[in-house]
Amino acid sequence: MIDGFLIRHLVAELNNELQKARLEKIIQLSSFSFGLYFYHQGKRKLLIIDLSPEHFRMYLSKKIPQEQLSSQVLSTFKKHLEGAILNSVSQYLSDRVIELNLIMNDFIEGPIQKKLIFEAMGKHSNLLLIQDGIIIDTVKKMFFETGRQLLPQATFTYFPSDKLPFDSIDYQNVETPKELVNRYMGVSPVLASYLDQHKVQVSDIKICPTRDLITGKFYVLDLFSNEKKHYPTISEMLEDEPSKEQTHYQSEAFFIEKQIKKLNNKKEQLSEDLDKAHLGLNAKSIADFIYQSSIPLDQKMASLTYQDGSIITLDPTKTLNQNAQDYYKRYQKSKRSIGFIQDQISQNQEMIQLFQDFQGFLSFASMDSIKELDQELTQYGYKKAKHSQTPKKGKNKPNVLRITDGPIIYTIGKNNLQNEYITHELAQKEDMWFHVKDAPGAHLIVNTSQLTEDILRKAAMLAAYFSSMRESSSIPVDYTKVKHIKKIPGLPGYKVSYKNQQTIYIDIDFEKIQRYLNKV
Repeated sequence: MIDGFLIRHLVAELNNELQKARLEKIIQLSSFSFGLYFYHQGKRKLLIIDLSPEHFRMYLSKKIPQEQLSSQVLSTFKKHLEGAILNSVSQYLSDRVIELNLIMNDFIEGPIQKKLIFEAMGKHSNLLLIQDGIIIDTVKKMFFETGRQLLPQATFTYFPSDKLPFDSIDYQNVETPKELVNRYMGVSPVLASYLDQHKVQVSDIKICPTRDLITGKFYVLDLFSNEKKHYPTISEMLEDEPSKEQTHYQSEAFFIEKQIKKLNNKKEQLSEDLDKAHLGLNAKSIADFIYQSSIPLDQKMASLTYQDGSIITLDPTKTLNQNAQDYYKRYQKSKRSIGFIQDQISQNQEMIQLFQDFQGFLSFASMDSIKELDQELTQYGYKKAKHSQTPKKGKNKPNVLRITDGPIIYTIGKNNLQNEYITHELAQKEDMWFHVKDAPGAHLIVNTSQLTEDILRKAAMLAAYFSSMRESSSIPVDYTKVKHIKKIPGLPGYKVSYKNQQTIYIDIDFEKIQRYLNKV
């Protein structure tokens, strides 16, 4: 996620690395990607500027670029900027705009100030060369009859906005994250949620460049629950692309997130419907009041007035008796709908829990378990070309993870299919079952009923590791015998109830986990 907050810290990072450096050479890597070689204090540094809609960003790169192109705009950039000194890097207010402020020494005119402006605006990202407020050239040229012109010789103007810079946020005048996004420039929904939760000023936030290794998402704050990677600099984070295996999970993650969003929207709508239905129950008291008013029931009236002065609206084309019956019908309809809506809310919550489970499984998925997860997701509308032909259930046994330690075998299920298989088909009744408490995670079976301290802690640590709580500390893990596990019928996915459990709180030692996994 690239927002004004990330840009603010990227600008500080680039100033630290490049301020007063000489721009030696400009190259073009693709239609929308450029490389700027700077020389400073005996070192050459490469600044990449990418305008592509999916990967718009600016960062210092340690990689050697291969392909180089030529274009008219590249020639213009080289003519005006090669040999210039980078005086500073700045941000326009708190927007997603980075300015490279350069000084070019001319033999006749002396020092000339020029700006290379990068607008990190998604599909509207652009790179413009500006001198004295006039556009010399721009990568993406656009002409409009009114408004902002992006053409050579046009006057440069920034993206129009009535938002305030985020340097001083007034929390007394904003109540929701959405209001923060709408009022303050450069505040993304991700940052808005963080600010709304912590009520701090942007300048007081310490950054931690982080990438989610499952979804490929990144940000300058560690807000991810999946397996993740921290970086010493923003540039290293922006340059580091997910591996092919990690990219494989992105379509699943997108589908799951989309379904959770839809279900949460439905939850809000059902809650509103339930409130309306409860209000409809008031119709009975209105009908009762009409009959108790002592007014002839064959009269037609537009309204009646309670003793407290509040007014009851009536249909003037109907008699009081007909109005009362209408209110009774409205009451009966509301009464019936309450039970129906409550059932819908319950079913919707079960689906939310199911997709949250899927999200948890995705956080520790492998290439084998992802295929089985895809198989489950297809039941809910997920389509993926590689797995369009869903294997028949039961044709092959799930490929579960087994870790052997002498006679003790730790068997781990990493999705609903595997969990059900190892718990109800593979395990013996006296085997021990482990699962993280109150969160999505793997079922883990140990082929013994006699738990030593070592077996208990190892099993609990593995159950905690293969769960959505992997990054937490003092993780609660429940354990009991398999004979105390019972599948809950009628729920989507695979849910169990259990009894006679005990709970252990465990911290994950990732070095130990790696040693355990090396035994697979």
